[in-house]
Amino acid sequence: MSKNQKIAVSEYFYSLQGEGRTTGIPAIFLRLTGCNLICGGKGVEKDAVLRDGATWVCDTIDVWMKGTTLSFADLVERLDERTNFVQRLKTGVHLVITGGEPLLQQERILAFLEYLEATYQLRPIIEVETNATIRPLLALDARVQYWNTSPKLSNSGMFKPQRIDASILEWFSKNPNTMFKFVVTTKEDFEEIQTELIDTGWVDPSKIVLMPGADSIEQLLERNQMVAEICIEHQLRMCTRLHVEIWNRLTGV
Repeated sequence: MSKNQKIAVSEYFYSLQGEGRTTGIPAIFLRLTGCNLICGGKGVEKDAVLRDGATWVCDTIDVWMKGTTLSFADLVERLDERTNFVQRLKTGVHLVITGGEPLLQQERILAFLEYLEATYQLRPIIEVETNATIRPLLALDARVQYWNTSPKLSNSGMFKPQRIDASILEWFSKNPNTMFKFVVTTKEDFEEIQTELIDTGWVDPSKIVLMPGADSIEQLLERNQMVAEICIEHQLRMCTRLHVEIWNRLTGV
């Protein structure tokens, strides 16, 4: 079997989209293994100590660092058992492909979507959550309705050359299906967005959503007002973290 008939998966579940422009929409989440960034600073995955100026750590790092490689048939069987996958997607539930960084496996994603269409006559509504460091294949872009891009700031503990590629950001910015979602923990984070991404012309401000960085309800409530005030002043869109509000958890719900 070709490697492109398999895909490495960390978890999958049926829930509501908790972030971004489709917040509240029923969705099946397919989290793929692996990432090309370690938000929190390289080494945080070993000892949970923030490094290199990071003010937050990737909230799914313990999940996407593990996983199982499955054939497409086996994956659909497991998804059906857990989520009633095929029927839900046929009735309009979104399929959110996330990570880690799912575009590390974009050829496999494309092959999986082609498999769904050929086998089940299913062409679902697709959201892809990406850190915008990898340019999508045109054939994959043709199948994606929502690019939920989340470029990382210096608060991620990643150095700029690792997290920012101007040509890729410009490609996403021109794509009509893109929104940019930024995690903000301080006012200085927005100043960085303004000077390094908006003023440079790499990111269209009309496509920006600001979201408070928070891993608990208490922290979310504390930062919501700060982010709201920034959005009001600069005429930007804001979203909160619905899944944290409801379940006080960041993954698997």
